[in-house]
Amino acid sequence: MNRQYIKKLSYIFSKPLPFKVLRYFSDENFIFPFYHLVSDTVPLHIKHLYPVVSRQRFLSDLDFLLKHFNPATIDDVLNYVRNGKKSEKPLFFLSFDDGMRECYDIIYPILKQKGIQAAFFINPAFVDNKELFFKHKVSLIVEKLKNTNAHHIFSEISGILNAPNAHPERLTERIRQLGYANQAEINKIGVICACDFNGYLKKQQPFMTLEQIKELNDLGFHIGSHSFDHPEFRKLDEGQMRLQVAKSMAYLTKNINPGVVTFAFPFTDFEVPASFFNYLHKEAGIDITFGTAGIKKDPEIKHIQRIPMEEAGMKSAERVIRSEYAYFWMKLLFRKNTITRR
Repeated sequence: MNRQYIKKLSYIFSKPLPFKVLRYFSDENFIFPFYHLVSDTVPLHIKHLYPVVSRQRFLSDLDFLLKHFNPATIDDVLNYVRNGKKSEKPLFFLSFDDGMRECYDIIYPILKQKGIQAAFFINPAFVDNKELFFKHKVSLIVEKLKNTNAHHIFSEISGILNAPNAHPERLTERIRQLGYANQAEINKIGVICACDFNGYLKKQQPFMTLEQIKELNDLGFHIGSHSFDHPEFRKLDEGQMRLQVAKSMAYLTKNINPGVVTFAFPFTDFEVPASFFNYLHKEAGIDITFGTAGIKKDPEIKHIQRIPMEEAGMKSAERVIRSEYAYFWMKLLFRKNTITRR
């Protein structure tokens, strides 16, 4: 039974219950929803990665959150950590990953109007549209392949992926699974598919500029690190992980110098060893770190799990948050709602 199906069942189970009951019995009053972007059009570099939340959906999400929780600041988050991750008041703190252009164009004006502070976690490699995220390249490639029947293209791709005679659908799925370590292959496939990544980057400008990021910081929004160029941390050795953190933090210190130092893991913190958290919080001087596992107990006192708000099939904040609370209860019954690390 996959996680998405369980989450849907969790939502169905939660529907008859008043929301206050769900929240009260979980003893999790402080929640941390996160998004990537908000847009009424689906950018091609996102289309094949995750659902895009519309402006109207985002406004409805905020209405739901404001009805059941109070908006928090980064100082509230810091106090939450210092108090052992306990909060008497129902609070929410929003964050947005990857530093997408829509954070400045669409999200920031809405948050400013509603008086909600949030965090924007950026990757220095992408700021000012210097580089295109490898997963964005994958989405552009998949879109190209949807619109071609050219046998020679799939034949060349099968050679790169060492998958002779593979069906086009299977090749496309293999491309979707390519990661940070496969960027050379992604770039080669992009050439075969006539994907002009540099041209797309220049024309679409998918990321915020440093000037925009500084403006958000000056307006009271929090700017944190999301690694240097968004690798899967569980696939790196500890030296590589440290380098990602050091490079991103050096950039933030030079350009933003935030009062509270934060780091949000790209993708997930799954399988990241306990020793690395010790490095982050004691050696690297990071005040708070964030994961993406939803509502879950985490033994790392300075590490907070966030709730992904762009899940397929979950078309409102109410569905997402209700299912998270109910799922938390279900895992509690089997003693599986606490993360363990080695």
